Amino acid sequence: MSVSQIIVDAVNTSVEGIRHEVQARAYQAVNELRNASLYVLRGQRSGRIYRIPYTKKTYQASAPGEPPAVRTGMFRLSWGPRVTTTENGVIAAIESDLMVGKYNLGELLEGGTKKMAPRPYKEAIKARALPQILAIYKQPYN
Repeated sequence: MSVSQIIVDAVNTSVEGIRHEVQARAYQAVNELRNASLYVLRGQRSGRIYRIPYTKKTYQASAPGEPPAVRTGMFRLSWGPRVTTTENGVIAAIESDLMVGKYNLGELLEGGTKKMAPRPYKEAIKARALPQILAIYKQPYN
């Protein structure tokens, strides 16, 4: 085996190792996004107070501009991780698959509707998770 072939093999092995490690770190980043979403989508809000249908219980909705309030907890728990490997790198994201009719609930809340002002939450989740995600990717690669 020639010296140049040995170098090519060593580089390919190193690149494959780094690619694998980046993908593993993407799963760590997804976990940070999930933790941030649980934090942002919790707590009291300052909107109207509603009665939960068919019960005597009430909850306080979010006001326009606040992240969505928790009524049943289904939206908060509907988030799932998604790690996609492409030629240019790895995409780490969390997604909610909760639907209202044919619409994604998260998109309705984020952007609002004709009858409801937006309840933005995506930027707050990203801002909360970003420092930890940067720390994950800045660690030395083996």
